[in-house]
Parts: sequence; C-alpha cells; structure tokens
Amino acid sequence: MHTVANRRLARLASLALAFGCTGANAHDFWVEPSTFTPAAGAPVGVRLCVGDGFDGWSLARNTQRIVRFAAVGASGEQEIVGLDGSEPAGFARFTAPGNYAIAYRSNDAFTQMPAAKFDEYLKDKGLNSVIALRKLQGLGSRPVREAYSRHAKALLRVGGSGDDVVDRPIGLRLELVAEPRLRTEGADDAYSFRLLYDGRPLPGALLTAMRPGTADAEQRVVTGDDGRAHFRLHDTGLWRVASVHMIKATEPVAAEWVSLWASLTFELPARSSRATDPAPVRKAACQNRLAPSVAQVQR
Repeated sequence: MHTVANRRLARLASLALAFGCTGANAHDFWVEPSTFTPAAGAPVGVRLCVGDGFDGWSLARNTQRIVRFAAVGASGEQEIVGLDGSEPAGFARFTAPGNYAIAYRSNDAFTQMPAAKFDEYLKDKGLNSVIALRKLQGLGSRPVREAYSRHAKALLRVGGSGDDVVDRPIGLRLELVAEPRLRTEGADDAYSFRLLYDGRPLPGALLTAMRPGTADAEQRVVTGDDGRAHFRLHDTGLWRVASVHMIKATEPVAAEWVSLWASLTFELPARSSRATDPAPVRKAACQNRLAPSVAQVQR
C-alpha cells in the first residue's frame, strides 16, 4: 500500500512540475465535445482540455472557475450541466438540428514567474509589445504577477441537415470566429478566422492552428488590420485555433498584467463524407488522467 501511495505522490509531483512550467511551455486550453456531429437528442460529453502539441489532459469540472459554460444555438442558450468535480466537465443534449457553439469562460486565476520566464512566454505567444513596454518602464528584470482567464469555443453540427458548420460571434470577451463557414465539401482548404476583443477586430495578434493529439507542427499567422488571419488546413479531423491577448492590469485585479486565452475547436470531416453518414468514432485528443487535480490550479 505504501509503495502504491508513494508512486502516486511521485506522479503528482512530476505533473505539478510539468504544469507549473511557464514561458514557451505555457499550456493551451480548449473545449472538446465527445462528437462534433451528434444526432438530434443524443447526449454529448464536453471535456475541458489543457496541453500542448501531442499531449492533452482533461480537467474535472471546477464550479468556482466557471463564468459561462453554455451552448448557443438557434433556439437560444442552454447551460452545459455537470457536477462539481465530474469528468467530463459537462453534458448536453441538443433536440433541434442545426449549428451550435459551446462557450466556456473562466474567471481570473493567478500566476507569478521570474522576468526571464515571463519574457520567454511573451515571445512564444507573439506578445512582443508587452516586452517592449516592460523594458521602457524599466521593469524588465522584476518578477511578474499575472491574472489569466479562458475564453474557449467549440463548433458542432447537430443532426443530418447537410448544412455547413457556420460560426458567429457569441459574446466572449476574446473570441475567435471562423468565417464565413467551415466547409464540409469542396477542394478549397483555405480558411479565414477573425479575432475579436470586446466585440472589435484585434490586429497584430498571433493566431496558431494545430491538430491536437498529433505530432503535426502548428501554423502561426498574425492578424491583419481587420483582425483576420488565414490558414490552409489540409488535413481532416480535430483542429484548434488559439490566441493570447494581454493588457495592463487595473484595480481591483491584484496583478500587473491580465491575459485572455482564446481557442476555437472544430472538426473538418473527410471530403467524401455525407450528412447522412453516421458520425465516426473519434479518439479524444485529451484524455482523463491523473493530471486534472494538479492542472486545475495551473496554467
């Protein structure tokens, strides 16, 4: 018994170190439903995922962190329900066919890191203007306290309507919008995304696109004056587009900087698939592991 307990403690400690990493190892966050194309009336599990590249972990539901966790569709907004501590973090059932967006927004969590690690993280996320401002203010060597929040969205198509998956703004403070639509047919693999901050286009922000659960390299594009970035998404399957925006903190936030982390997840089906085909069985990019108990309070 002691041996098993010690192994578990060692595993938790190693996970805490992994999730406590900052800089280029800061972890992204995304919403991942059990299927992106459920049948009308079928239950859908909704995972909250954290990770980088190939690896991802599913977080247990933490009610104290949730500001908004809901699905938005033609009939309005419905809460994603679940018990505190449950995994998946929520469940939904969509009775009417059509397009839905699952939205998740968290409140602020806090982290503190040395100046060098903070600058490394800023460079990785394309936040060079913050580095320049810190140097201008003579703060380049001081440890940094940061508040951060999550603004994540996932796109679903319910039922066999045959329509494309269509996105639209749903009121997240930092929000990624796929426009004009995610096509289910056609040879064009160019896709446009728009980043909105407080409902307005955000220029000069780094957007990344990648397929979680694969070893594929991420694509990196900076938004133009209209807040748009364009990616060529050649492969089918789960995709995540993400971005980070940072602003100077103001009272009553007990931090120097505030970062907002946005993500958009969706699935590109095979070109030959039809709306009448059954939804394929898909392995989740993030798994239910030991990490959630540690990761909930980390980046």
